[in-house]
Amino acid sequence: MEINISEEEQRKYFLDKWKEKDTQFICEVPVFCRSIDLVKYNKKKNTVSAVEFKTKNWRRAVEQVMSTAISFDYVEICVRKPKTVKAQETIKEYCRAIGVGVYFFDTGALNFEHILEPEKVEKIWNVQKAQVIDFILKEDTYAK
Repeated sequence: MEINISEEEQRKYFLDKWKEKDTQFICEVPVFCRSIDLVKYNKKKNTVSAVEFKTKNWRRAVEQVMSTAISFDYVEICVRKPKTVKAQETIKEYCRAIGVGVYFFDTGALNFEHILEPEKVEKIWNVQKAQVIDFILKEDTYAK
């Protein structure tokens, strides 16, 4: 049975269920004049990934994550898993063409699938990336 769930709840479930080795997760990281829903920081590889969550309008999630892509090594979206295979393939192919990774969230099972790995962002503004990492490290210090 599918349940109605907000983006914030979707992100909370993601944080509860998704684990990646050597990776720290930080919510609401400021970049330019907005904030990224979730940033994954792999300390070992020194890479940062932006993840935008949407319950509807996956294209908007892509627009949002692409608007800050220059600040990250990788960009991804997490959206509700569409009911039809055709819709799933449309999202997957659209994102593959531009290098955006995709997670599908199954609201019935409260489960996530990483159906498409992101490609490395070609043009990264290293000054801005360093600011993102600095913010994450400061947040980590405050949390202790």
